[in-house]
Amino acid sequence: KLREVEQIEPELPSTLQAELRDYQVDGFRWLARLAHWGVGACLADDMGLGKTLQSLAVILTRAAKGATLIIAPTSVCMNWVSEAEKFAPTLNPIQFGGGNRDRILAGLQPLDLVVCSYGLLQQDDVGEMLAKIEWQTIVLDEAQSIKNFATKRSQAAMNLQGGFKLIVTGTPIENHLGELWNLFRFINPGLLGSLDSFNQRFTNSIER
Repeated sequence: KLREVEQIEPELPSTLQAELRDYQVDGFRWLARLAHWGVGACLADDMGLGKTLQSLAVILTRAAKGATLIIAPTSVCMNWVSEAEKFAPTLNPIQFGGGNRDRILAGLQPLDLVVCSYGLLQQDDVGEMLAKIEWQTIVLDEAQSIKNFATKRSQAAMNLQGGFKLIVTGTPIENHLGELWNLFRFINPGLLGSLDSFNQRFTNSIER
């Protein structure tokens, strides 16, 4: 499958209403190849370089097969809705909140883009509801929000099920390398080994 991925040239979705810069096209193709291969991705880039736009492009390539889940800080949720409406008008953005949660999840359709806050995710009933769905794509925006593996928020995120998991962040490491281990535990469980082995192999020697 890895050899196959090297040969494919992912094409930008025709429904994307934006002109991407060259580096954004490269980012989209890289994400699409990882999704095709069957592994998760970490898009770590500076603020203002279009991480949301690149994410929407890869979401569009998968959205016809099922619903997408976006988890973001409350302050960023409306930005996802407005950017989806602007750049990906075939998607159906749904702000997840209020009292109609059961109805939203029961009626999910392809092209639906459910936007939920981290604060809501870590509520027991909501986390359980979202974990029962097999999402086509899951995006954690400002993914450093799950940097601490011991928090309720991180534990709720780890229970989510999706065909392609993408984390988006400008700061994949804020304080120590163990945070990066937890982010990768979400997108590719087991890739970096246990936390103890990761600390022995990487963290201790690098931080020393």
